[in-house]
Amino acid sequence: MTALPIADWQSSLQEMESALGNTLAALDRYQAGWEQLLATQAAPATKQPSVDQLELRLREWDARLIAAAELAVSVERELHDRQTAVGRWQESLTEWRGSLG
Repeated sequence: MTALPIADWQSSLQEMESALGNTLAALDRYQAGWEQLLATQAAPATKQPSVDQLELRLREWDARLIAAAELAVSVERELHDRQTAVGRWQESLTEWRGSLG
């Protein structure tokens, strides 16, 4: 009887758990950023903003867009890592099933 590749399965599951944890942490950072943004936008504007104020807000938005792009890359990388781990896990299951028959 062929031994089960339990160590491989556990390793793959640990990789998946790590990838999911990293993805959730990235999503938490993203959500915190939006909460801060919404809090700053909640204050009503009472007068017309000056050109300097508009320039400052544009720079802030640029920074936010760059941060969002970096976060998107991070999330894509985490999802790719998770997909790779799942692929290895499926491959080990396929090999194990093949060794049984």
